[in-house]
Amino acid sequence: MNNQQIDIAALAGVDIRKMNKEELVDVSGMSLDPSVPQELRAGYILKTTGNPYCFRVGDLGVKLEFLDSAPSLQDALSDFFQRKKSGL
Repeated sequence: MNNQQIDIAALAGVDIRKMNKEELVDVSGMSLDPSVPQELRAGYILKTTGNPYCFRVGDLGVKLEFLDSAPSLQDALSDFFQRKKSGL
């Protein structure tokens, strides 16, 4: 990845309803190499998808959105698995 500036807010602000689904990158066959250092992974995702917030999986368009006030993914998954284990 070169040293150009990326406007993350613009990538996050894309309206998927206005996107041509065929122009979105299909990530269904994408795999991540766990040997890639963590500080380089975001660049790999950006280079591969073009927009890590807006892509498709097969025929399904996907738009990721995050809230600053939301719990971390780790906390959300831990809570989910604890509820599953207790039968809720």
